[in-house]
Amino acid sequence: MPIVHFNVSGPLLSDVVVKGLLEEASELYAQVLDCPLERVRAFYVPYGVSHAAAHGKVTHERVVFFEFIVLEGRSVVQRQQLAQAFTEVVARLLDVDTALIRGRCVRVAPEDWCIGGLFASDLRQAELKARQDS
Repeated sequence: MPIVHFNVSGPLLSDVVVKGLLEEASELYAQVLDCPLERVRAFYVPYGVSHAAAHGKVTHERVVFFEFIVLEGRSVVQRQQLAQAFTEVVARLLDVDTALIRGRCVRVAPEDWCIGGLFASDLRQAELKARQDS
């Protein structure tokens, strides 16, 4: 379920940098939420050099907005750890001033999230039952 989008303005990043961003963010996500890495999805969404504004002006500086999704029930500590970690990764790998990085956590109720056409609330109940039965 964990999903993060990195919306990044400025010159296109190299494939090596994008790969580093997405893989490091995925590993952080799995570590903080203590979930299998195969459940994590990470996306790089590029915007052109003059397709973002900061401080009320279109800028050629790299501007970043990230948004990550978690199921309801994740602690405020986990959500804050993710926001801080994503900010640090972006600042380091993309050489962006942290003042130009914004982020948002979106909490989703398990009954409003589906995985492979099945709702997370149902999948969670099935997982809990399977653990009890074993």
